[in-house]
Amino acid sequence: MMVWLGLDGGGTKTEALVLSLDGARGFARGGPSNHQGVGLEQAVATIVEVATDALRDAGVESQAVRGAVLGLAGADFPEDVESLRDGLKSRLTFPFQVVNDAEIALAAGTEKGWGIAAVAGTGGNVFGRNAAGERRQVGGLGYEWGDYGSGIDVARAVLHHAFRSAELRGEKTLLEPMVLTMLGFPDYESLSRAIYFHQLPEAAFLVLAPLCFQAAQQGDAVAVRILEDNGRAIAESVIGCARLLAMDHLSVDVVLAGSLWLGMAPHMREAFDAVLATGLPRATARVTNLRPVAGAALMAISAELPPPESLRNALRQDMRFSGVE
Repeated sequence: MMVWLGLDGGGTKTEALVLSLDGARGFARGGPSNHQGVGLEQAVATIVEVATDALRDAGVESQAVRGAVLGLAGADFPEDVESLRDGLKSRLTFPFQVVNDAEIALAAGTEKGWGIAAVAGTGGNVFGRNAAGERRQVGGLGYEWGDYGSGIDVARAVLHHAFRSAELRGEKTLLEPMVLTMLGFPDYESLSRAIYFHQLPEAAFLVLAPLCFQAAQQGDAVAVRILEDNGRAIAESVIGCARLLAMDHLSVDVVLAGSLWLGMAPHMREAFDAVLATGLPRATARVTNLRPVAGAALMAISAELPPPESLRNALRQDMRFSGVE
């Protein structure tokens, strides 16, 4: 049996899918594998473990894998890709390609083969490919590079405004008591000391991002502004990507991937749509109905032959691979 493997490695989790032309054969999930967060050694170990678990679930040996696409967060520059490839080449016995995780989101969300993906999950990234095959990544590196539009950014803003509210130097917000409850502290003095003395791991703050949607749903003005700023910033990155690839005059597909697009309050998406309509009026933006890991597996097959349409449809019907998260 011929099989291909797709893997989606991010800042929160790693997923692998073993796919044949008839459908999904194996699936596995593990911890984070963004080498910028967990280090190269741990990232490689997690990628290998999850890929191995997926093959075991499929009941096939690694020799059966004709090819694999690994979509990895943190694969931002050629040097990143080279380091990851070097770390993996002695551990994976099948041919594989390393790409940025935004590229597999694009493959999952559109069948055209070109367009723009806007990833807004733990991290944020915008990736585009035009019909000529030219690629461009915009953002995904942090505030200093002009970025804004990720779960990390939202969580940081939540904490920022919660402290300002508590210390009466900013607008009062529902985020103030919500942060204490979520992190388990009695007051902001003790939370401040825990942060200052590095008693809380950085990853602990990621749980604050959903609070922004909860507070915005209750009409909190501060939370609403955070989400609107986030949405506008992502749209600006999409427009910039389209301009750099000379696609701003085209009917381009914009694939939205990542958990923030599923937030219970609509303000981020509404702000995104408003800016996109002005700067990229012919674009069609939609949340992907296929998870990026499926996009990676489909990319692996596409390197050899066109995947049958029935395969993409079958993946959409599988609850493990349909939707964003």
